[in-house]
Amino acid sequence: MKKLVLIFSLLFCAETFAQADLSGTWQGKLTMSPNEKITIQFIITKQADGSYKAVLNSPDTGGIKNVPASSVKYAAGKLTVDVASLSGSYSGTVEKGAITGEWKQPGSTLPLVLAPYKKPEVGTLKPLLGEWFGELQLPGSTKMTMIFRFEMTKDGKFAGLMDIPDQGAKDVPVADVLLDGGQVSLKIAGGQADYTGKLSGNTIVGTVKQGAQEFKLDLTRGKYEPPSADANLTPEAKKQLLGQWVGKWTPPGSDPVTVIFRFETTKEGKFRAVTSSPEQGASELDLADVSLKGDEVGFKIPGARGEYSGKLKGDTISGIYRVNGGMFPITITKGAKYDPPVALIDIPAETMKQMSGRWSGKLAGALTIAFRFERAANGKNTIFMDVPEQGAKAVPVLKASLVNDTLSLKIAGAEYSGKLSGNKIDGSWSQNNQKIPLLLTKEQAVK
Repeated sequence: MKKLVLIFSLLFCAETFAQADLSGTWQGKLTMSPNEKITIQFIITKQADGSYKAVLNSPDTGGIKNVPASSVKYAAGKLTVDVASLSGSYSGTVEKGAITGEWKQPGSTLPLVLAPYKKPEVGTLKPLLGEWFGELQLPGSTKMTMIFRFEMTKDGKFAGLMDIPDQGAKDVPVADVLLDGGQVSLKIAGGQADYTGKLSGNTIVGTVKQGAQEFKLDLTRGKYEPPSADANLTPEAKKQLLGQWVGKWTPPGSDPVTVIFRFETTKEGKFRAVTSSPEQGASELDLADVSLKGDEVGFKIPGARGEYSGKLKGDTISGIYRVNGGMFPITITKGAKYDPPVALIDIPAETMKQMSGRWSGKLAGALTIAFRFERAANGKNTIFMDVPEQGAKAVPVLKASLVNDTLSLKIAGAEYSGKLSGNKIDGSWSQNNQKIPLLLTKEQAVK
């Protein structure tokens, strides 16, 4: 018995003095506010000399991905990770399989407990595979169609994507998909909203929670079919509308933007009506309730919750677009040529080269705003904006300038201006007579 006690004593001592290997992925939740939490991951690797390297990810956001740590120190059970490019650092104590510590950035210190991340077994998620759709019940009588697509990638991974056809949002990634005992949970809108529901056969009864608000969203498995656009159209009326119609209108506080309406017959013989606005990054939004009675044309634009009505005369329709309580004149012409917007970029070539890449930040702690500085195949400099949580991709920057290190970027209806310093731009987002602080950081690719 004495020998047995001695052996356990030796094991206990060895465990006490041996330092755990931290290699792997560690994950926790950073509480930014009572209603906002974001997922933080440190992927830690051990080097041949015993030192550590790490990269920082936030699966909830598109702006923090594989950001390398500038320094990793681990001694006597204490871990310190500095991330100079984010002006932040993490320090914690390794104990009982977890790391308890704090994340510090200028002006804030937030508690952050990390635990080994274990990815859900793919097999448990197979009952979700396929397409699911439903109507999100918003305040009043407003509804918004939401589509979720769950699939297996070529490399055997489970992936989830979301579409909101009413807003033209497509392929928006969803995160943290779980299925446990019939209970479904996932994160949408970059982690700013959660969906939970109960799976039963081909239905999921659930709710979307954003902050303190909850909205009902029941999903049905199956292929989503947009509402018929031609229920109010005669065959002759369809013929009159077929084709592409182009015009311009001026949103509040913006330069004129192009609007394109297209009426067509699909390969399946169905009538389809869609609208796009290249300057606003809106593409292929389905129209509803299209009608043509005499020379009176009308239809609704669900995502913008607006409607258009006008008079048809030959190859033109002169009408009014009603949206958000405003009325805006638009004349559209059939077969009119659409000239893509020409960006006016007044930034020195050498500076554009240095800025090449993706710069991103969080707007009001909610939406990721990312600007991509690129060089097109024709040799011209281009700048595009993405808003991953809204499915907005490649929104063109129409005007860009750099004066005394102050960068200005203008898109349709909004503008960003900030001071460029190294890999950061400290500025503000201006829209609808409001200014919101927005710090952009250049994303760094892992070598």
